[in-house]
Amino acid sequence: MWPCIISPMPTSTSVVTPERFDQAVTYADYLASLVINRDQFDRYAKTFTLSEDDTAFFRRAAALPEGPARMLVIGEPWCPDVYRGVPVFAAMAEAAGMTMRVVGRDDNPDIMNEFLLNGTARAVPVAVFYTRDHRYLAHWTERPAVAHEALARIKADFATAHPEVNLKAPGPDGMKIVTGYFDARLPQFYPEWQVETIREIRELLTRTVPGL
Repeated sequence: MWPCIISPMPTSTSVVTPERFDQAVTYADYLASLVINRDQFDRYAKTFTLSEDDTAFFRRAAALPEGPARMLVIGEPWCPDVYRGVPVFAAMAEAAGMTMRVVGRDDNPDIMNEFLLNGTARAVPVAVFYTRDHRYLAHWTERPAVAHEALARIKADFATAHPEVNLKAPGPDGMKIVTGYFDARLPQFYPEWQVETIREIRELLTRTVPGL
């Protein structure tokens, strides 16, 4: 089963023109601009490694005539999915020689609206892949399927452990409990989720790039 997070979209009226892509910041400039969580981006750049096979795959993909030579990333640095996932995207881009640019979700609502998760959620990060002449190929959103499964289990465990807290509306006191509970349990899974991100994006590109 292919997760809905990697479903393709129409692009005939995209607001992401070549000019707007080129105006977005490089990853280095994005990191330099951060005022929160720069340490987390650095940390999660070190918790995974692209294998030789991964590196060869992304290089081969980007080199194809209709391959992913350009990647647009949508994110916000306060989000754990972003500071865990975007370093993975950056490693792929560096390995493949892709041109990668980054835009903020909140500063670019029209771009975000083209890549809503399930048509409704402003989930980040999003990695959007284009050919070298800026034709849309595919996009990947937020987190891999195994992460969604793990989160569902942890939420169920939380509901059992803290029936007094409503996860959808915890309030200030409840939010402290929620944050402590999830912060103590989620990071142990992050390196695995990074590996799964690589695997899912490889599968996505295999499905969408002619000749790959």
